[in-house]
Amino acid sequence: MEMKSMMICFCFCCLGFWEHTLSAQEQVRALRPLEQCTLVTDLADRIEEIQVIPIKQRFDAESLEWMRKKLLIGPDGDLFLVYGREVMCFDAAGKYQFSMKYNQGKECPYHQDACISVDQKKLLFAHGDSEVVFFDLNDGREIERLPMNKPLQLFEEIAPAPDGGFYYYSISAPCTNNFERGHLLVTRFDKNGKKLESSIPQVGFTVNIFLVSQAVGNTYLIRTQGGDNACYRVNTKGELEKAYTFDFGKRGIPDTYGMLKGDLMLQDYMRADYYKMPIYLCEGGKFFYFTSCGPQAEAYNFLYARGKDSGIYWKADPDLEIHFLSADEDYFYALLEPVPEEMTRETQDPLLRQIFKQFALSLGEETSARLVKVKFK
Repeated sequence: MEMKSMMICFCFCCLGFWEHTLSAQEQVRALRPLEQCTLVTDLADRIEEIQVIPIKQRFDAESLEWMRKKLLIGPDGDLFLVYGREVMCFDAAGKYQFSMKYNQGKECPYHQDACISVDQKKLLFAHGDSEVVFFDLNDGREIERLPMNKPLQLFEEIAPAPDGGFYYYSISAPCTNNFERGHLLVTRFDKNGKKLESSIPQVGFTVNIFLVSQAVGNTYLIRTQGGDNACYRVNTKGELEKAYTFDFGKRGIPDTYGMLKGDLMLQDYMRADYYKMPIYLCEGGKFFYFTSCGPQAEAYNFLYARGKDSGIYWKADPDLEIHFLSADEDYFYALLEPVPEEMTRETQDPLLRQIFKQFALSLGEETSARLVKVKFK
């Protein structure tokens, strides 16, 4: 599974600092995960409720579209699954409602992504770096198409900005230390596609997957890597602010790791004997979750109570990874594709064990994906 994960990231790879001053009121949480969190092997007493809802659609679990899927939650609890050029809407019970499709007639050579506008009335679908399509969030009706006259050519993901605008995230030479020094990761555009400003310089090795994730209240988390090791938040007003920093101490990967090499390969970076790459950032009403790639590319999941400098972490299953994709006030949301029954019995991931303890038979069937909702105590 480790090699599969690295190959997925490799496939993605083949395809600045903001003139912004943090106000005195903004709170940046400095996390020290290995000091503040306790390693656990059982989550039975940490989980209040688990729901598993069938999504009566079939997906190709081996495709890049599935690997790059994104889950957005609408203001009324509707679920929007971003999958390739389609955004499927399901109600809170998993019943299919409608789809928003980008019909361009040809495949996009770059990444595609979507977000929900600050006023939560529109869905913004970015077709690579060339066009943004606005859909009505209530019925999926296409409203307008906005050609990007000056594309960034390095588009990765999108987030909402004030006054109907949006942020583009772009990486210079992802999955390598041979990137353009001083490249700015985030660019803000207005609702007409006019470039306003750029922010957050790329200062280190960055893997271009799950860069922007929706959080509670239609806020968004934007992650960086390398020498920054910070997480930024797009708040409810669409304003960008630094939210978290990650410090793994001496066990964290040095900012200069691999700099003497001509080109640092992804597999070498992931297998390095350090904790690195905070990813799958997910923030609910009461908890903050993320995953880190540890020594020998083993994944660890961290869970903090919001407002507290303490938490827990557990080792992920290398053969069946589960990651939260979005969150609301009470629940964290993940998607699981069908798995063989023997895998449900053998997993050592404490989160998966709790899920399979209640829903092993249904997950073992040859069926469509399942939406998993987890409420922590």
